[in-house]
Amino acid sequence: MRFLPFSLNRKRSVHDNAQEESEKNATAQHVVDMDQVSNDADSSVVGNGPAAGENQKKERRSRWTGGVSKKNRRIVRIFGQVGFCAKGLVYGIIGVLILTNVSGQETPNNSTGNESPQGAFLLLGGIPGIGRPVLIVMAIGLLTYIIWRMWEAVTGQGSDKSFSKKKNFFRYRLSPFVSGLVYIAYTYYIIKMIFETPEEQAQTASNNQFPASWATTKLGMAGLGVVGVAFIIATITQLINGIGGGFIRDLKTSEPEFPRKWEALIVHIAGRIGFLARAGVFCLVSAFMWKTLKDPVPSGNVSVVAKSISSLNTNGGGKFFLVILGVGLIIYGLFAMSNAHYKYFPTPPPNRTPERDVELGEHGVDPDRDPQGAEEEMQRMKKEKKEQKKAALQGLKTDEDNLRRTQLEMQTNAKSGSHLDL
Repeated sequence: MRFLPFSLNRKRSVHDNAQEESEKNATAQHVVDMDQVSNDADSSVVGNGPAAGENQKKERRSRWTGGVSKKNRRIVRIFGQVGFCAKGLVYGIIGVLILTNVSGQETPNNSTGNESPQGAFLLLGGIPGIGRPVLIVMAIGLLTYIIWRMWEAVTGQGSDKSFSKKKNFFRYRLSPFVSGLVYIAYTYYIIKMIFETPEEQAQTASNNQFPASWATTKLGMAGLGVVGVAFIIATITQLINGIGGGFIRDLKTSEPEFPRKWEALIVHIAGRIGFLARAGVFCLVSAFMWKTLKDPVPSGNVSVVAKSISSLNTNGGGKFFLVILGVGLIIYGLFAMSNAHYKYFPTPPPNRTPERDVELGEHGVDPDRDPQGAEEEMQRMKKEKKEQKKAALQGLKTDEDNLRRTQLEMQTNAKSGSHLDL
């Protein structure tokens, strides 16, 4: 009789193990179900079955020449948002440098009188203690902007079917490509400055004898003429945006359903002012190039942009214009940073008629034809997926609690049975 409790307990232990194994299998199956729910949420955008697979293949092929695939849209959005913040900071600092130059105040790290991107980098690099880390962060930010612009150029983001091929090429391929090249040069300046002393940084940011050195040969003079024409074209494009407001269609605030009209008005006015200010800068640089052809003057220890702007700081009228220009560039900097929130990524066609035709899955929304709908769909799916995962985790927690409770009850019953046997 002494071994009877042991014998009964041994049988109960086998039964307990079997039931515990069953509970664990159920819990594991719940985890698998949770993953399946997550995968279903991801695949629900394009539907299921062979037809959906064909749609996905067709979409990938079509979007290589005229847009961005769905799997890359989030990457494009992140690169664009970070890049615009970095770009806005650069223009804002240039505006501040212009105002300090007019007022006669000194700025750190030889940035005084260098109202240009290079001057902005000098100012950032001269921040005590954190100058170099700030330059590293700025280089990363501009690198993301370069990637986004080059991505635009390669895929032709924003190409509109209602535009001619030449207009689409100039606006959505050549323009972002040239912009990317310019910011590659700026990023090169920053990377070089990171490893230099303040004196070497000032030398790097200057253009020495350019553009005067180009005016000594016929080839150089032709080059100055090309640069002057390029800045005239850039001035015209900025004026078109500032006066015509072509940039507005790239923003969420352009939608009739945008709830806060006053907010949209502020964003649009800031954008117009900013583009007009940029037109002023490009116009000054172009004028400086043409002036150099007639009367070569070295830019000295500042950049060409800074020399062009500082040339107006000689009389009351010029100072007044520079104040307006500085404030305008600060506004443009704030507007560019606000693009991280208000701008559509990828860039949609202005008339919402993409250059190519793409058939999406049953639940798909094309960001080119309906950017607002695509944005809402993305947010809805993100929220739905989060709720599904939360519910699945809650179910898993409930199963674990039930398992622990069952184990506790079985242990209690086992103890009670052993006492009865005794």
